[in-house]
Amino acid sequence: MNRSDGSLVSSSTGVFYPYQHQDFYAMDSLFLSHLKQEEVWDFQSVTQVHLGFLGFLTLRGFLRESLSLPKLQVRGLSKHWKTYLAKVNFLGKGVPWESQEFIPNLVSGFELPTLAFGGKGHWNSEFHWEREEKDTTSVFFSATNKQSEGDIAISDLMKDFLHYSQTNHYLERAYIRKENSSYLYLNSKETNPRVFFRENPTDLPEFLFLVAELKTKPSTHLN
Repeated sequence: MNRSDGSLVSSSTGVFYPYQHQDFYAMDSLFLSHLKQEEVWDFQSVTQVHLGFLGFLTLRGFLRESLSLPKLQVRGLSKHWKTYLAKVNFLGKGVPWESQEFIPNLVSGFELPTLAFGGKGHWNSEFHWEREEKDTTSVFFSATNKQSEGDIAISDLMKDFLHYSQTNHYLERAYIRKENSSYLYLNSKETNPRVFFRENPTDLPEFLFLVAELKTKPSTHLN
């Protein structure tokens, strides 16, 4: 059904089956597909924790929340997912989706990352998450319910993120998505980043999303 804000929501119930891969374009195609009135996401084929999947899932949850749709439900989480989500108490951070299986809140010293970009008042709802694993830092940022006009929001995000990512990291790859276009950044420390732009309109409300993978710069010591 068409809503007054122009978004399209199917009245039916949908069950979605993502599978494990590294392709941001494929994640985009699935997680930004037409919304259903009720949704269940079955993660049985996504056995390993990946912030791309977690970020897109959380973005979809916030988009549904902005349209006053029921929280999406997640099932089939592997022990790796359950352990990670429990350790960081992810579901206790106000995310707009629920697990159909019990995930305990383990007591740990984990703290929610300090927002290093965003926070400029362009969006009513912003969510930032990071995961460090050996020399790799993965990060995602989602923003919904736009408050400002024009494209200043994405300009500010790109400027802040590039400064943030280059301070202590090399940018491996990043995917920035708006409701009508996307930017894929591929980089290495030897070359300038390659940027791939796509016009890819959706029927979703305005949003801004970033998911990125960073490599830690080796420390340098003066002799």
